[in-house]
Amino acid sequence: MIRRFLVGFLATFGVVFLIVLLAAGGGLWWWIDTFEEPEPLPDRVVLAIDLHGSLDEASPFDPLAGLFPEEAGLGLVDLVDTLDRAAADPRVTGALFDLSGASIGLAQTQELRAAVFRFRAAGKTAVAFADSYEGGSVGPYYLASAFDRIWMQPSGLLGLTGVSMEMPMARGLLDEIGLLPEFEQRFEFKGAMAPLTDSTMPPAVRDNLSRVAGSLYGQVVSGVASTRRLGGTAVAALIDRGPLLANDARSNGLIDALGYRSDAEASLGLTADTGVGAARYLASAGRPNAEGARVALIHLDGEIERGNGDGFGNPLTVGAAQMASVIDEVLDDHEVRGVILRISSPGGSYVAADTIRHDIERLRAAGLPVIVSFADVAASGGYFAALPANHILAHPGTLTGSIGAVGGKVSGAGLLDKLDVTIDRIEIGENAGMFSVARPFSDSQRQHLRRIMDAIYADFAEKVGEARGLSASEVDAVARGRVWTGEDAQRVGLVDGLGGYAEAMQLTRQAVGLAPDAAIERVRFPRGLGSIGDLIDLLRAGEIRQTLTKMQDVAIYLETLMRLVPGRADGFARAEAPALGPVR
Repeated sequence: MIRRFLVGFLATFGVVFLIVLLAAGGGLWWWIDTFEEPEPLPDRVVLAIDLHGSLDEASPFDPLAGLFPEEAGLGLVDLVDTLDRAAADPRVTGALFDLSGASIGLAQTQELRAAVFRFRAAGKTAVAFADSYEGGSVGPYYLASAFDRIWMQPSGLLGLTGVSMEMPMARGLLDEIGLLPEFEQRFEFKGAMAPLTDSTMPPAVRDNLSRVAGSLYGQVVSGVASTRRLGGTAVAALIDRGPLLANDARSNGLIDALGYRSDAEASLGLTADTGVGAARYLASAGRPNAEGARVALIHLDGEIERGNGDGFGNPLTVGAAQMASVIDEVLDDHEVRGVILRISSPGGSYVAADTIRHDIERLRAAGLPVIVSFADVAASGGYFAALPANHILAHPGTLTGSIGAVGGKVSGAGLLDKLDVTIDRIEIGENAGMFSVARPFSDSQRQHLRRIMDAIYADFAEKVGEARGLSASEVDAVARGRVWTGEDAQRVGLVDGLGGYAEAMQLTRQAVGLAPDAAIERVRFPRGLGSIGDLIDLLRAGEIRQTLTKMQDVAIYLETLMRLVPGRADGFARAEAPALGPVR
């Protein structure tokens, strides 16, 4: 409530007023800081975590989150922190995850499975519930199979039906309306533009993705078989029979109990008095890795673009200029001894990815070890950016590689003819209109595009070889646009090991010369505001520049919020296209 009031107040009266108020009215802020003290935890705690819909890698960057932790959004890293902190908390006896309607990637599922296993190893009880494990994704049930007990509503379905990949092929539609896709890809396995250029999946792309699907399928089968104490052949046979009715799923050992959420809660002793959500728990109990040698945690999440992208923590795009400012912030903090970079990106602009790659080199040049952890996808430019790291980790189900390049345009000349639209032009320069969508490439322009793609691919492949210690022929055998699962990427030398946050922390300890059990303070960058008291302390200490920088974060945040408010001059609904370059 106080947080909503404060946001509205600041949005109305502006940040300048806040600065004046901070300087003169410390008492009011002390009252707000006191009023927002986290609610104490009960003597006995059962975590109650609802995991519905998709899950971001990290909560969106919110500079006010440190002031109002119980209202902060949660991402994957927050759920992992919750389980790891609770594993060592004697007040916590168990956890109930409601997975109804969850839609999470395979690598995220594997990260959570590992955290659940650590939680259980500490003697805690973990229970999974869903009204139905359906929806076209194996993730929710694959995650549930890591828990002590699995509950499902009697009317639900167990939709464990295997792994499916679909590629909508739109070439026929484009031909019909008069659009001509003109792209060059390097090389035959690079299928990013195949939905536009082909009417069926190209054979090389099909072969590559079939191998990827087979690897993912094998991981799910072996994971379910090991935790449910079933043979792999038996699990595969049940998958072929799916989706399964509730009684069928229970009689075949895939479900432990049928009932409703209230029944699952009762089995754990979860009541209104004992049940605690993840946000409240972290706000009261604190995060693990909260003191010790400082390690920076940075999330590179989204399609990589030049400039500032859509805002830090936004899962759609990440800007290279944005990332550079975060790297600068890390370098300015002389207490930071190492960096964990979590990447969840399908790539994007090659130039932007190269900028970020160089920024990782800046960290290394400053003496900071960089451990990279791949999430669901870290491919093409997402993989390229990670190359300078000391160590690259992936989950078995990560999709990575895609070492290649693609570029071009969609020509609308045919559509313009159909619409009886003519384009008049003035051009000075042989290739001034090369990327105009009003006409196709000329022969010389297409040759020029091919030379550009060749140069980009050669640079990409050369840097992979240097970073991974591979010869040109070895790079060629794993590149040419091939996509790999993390499991296979380790086998062919594209990543160093398998694991997630826990393994990245251990590697960071090792890289900075700490004991395996040494305490670490893991700090997410860019940093938020901390507490109101922190800002007042900065002002009283004369740290005006730091304070104004933090207040600028608030201003940017409030501007983003105000874009959602009806009645603004620039409108409630906005249509903005990303800056798409010729290379993808």
